[in-house]
Amino acid sequence: MNANPSSDPPSAADDLEALASRVDRAIEALNSLEPAARERAIAAREAIEAFHKAGLTTIVRRLKADPRGKELLFELVDDPGVCALLAMHGIIRTQPPAAPGPPLELVQIQMPGDSSGWHPGPRADEVTDEKPLAFEAGGAKILLLRAKGEIRAFRNACAHVGLPLERGMIDVEASVITCPWHGFRYAADTGECLSAPQCQLEPFPIRVVGGVVEVKPS
Repeated sequence: MNANPSSDPPSAADDLEALASRVDRAIEALNSLEPAARERAIAAREAIEAFHKAGLTTIVRRLKADPRGKELLFELVDDPGVCALLAMHGIIRTQPPAAPGPPLELVQIQMPGDSSGWHPGPRADEVTDEKPLAFEAGGAKILLLRAKGEIRAFRNACAHVGLPLERGMIDVEASVITCPWHGFRYAADTGECLSAPQCQLEPFPIRVVGGVVEVKPS
């Protein structure tokens, strides 16, 4: 086998460029499909991207909450591939070197809804003490609980392994919801995990307007 000893090994930038070209070719092929097939393929791609975005957002948020993790996050974003991935999902935004402020910022993704980011959900009277209510808005899966007379909104994902909680059992007297998958227990009013103190449900801002629950996904 002949080899050129003076040739340099492919760089990470070369690998990234090759991957980007592969994405471009895939998108071109997608655009050449018949309309019905293209719509199904786009829907599948969007579902996968939303799934990835949810996980990546949780990772970034957890890293930023810990001083050690925040330092590591800034180091990771120096990698062009990591930076491109997070920026593609709108999880970070980078600023030009001359611009003031930090180079990395976790941003709130504005999805369809009013300009302030609030999204309507079910009527408040549909949320009962005995049963969680789940819905989707602003690209987020949301769980509504009524606890101690007030409605609370959380991301519909157990902090253990991220499985949905709408089938969880509620102890009304104790104001506790139990995950149906692995039995993790959460305070329904705060989202605090009673099984593993380091875990917690992710809360969302909530308000009731005209009898309708509105949630502001982050």
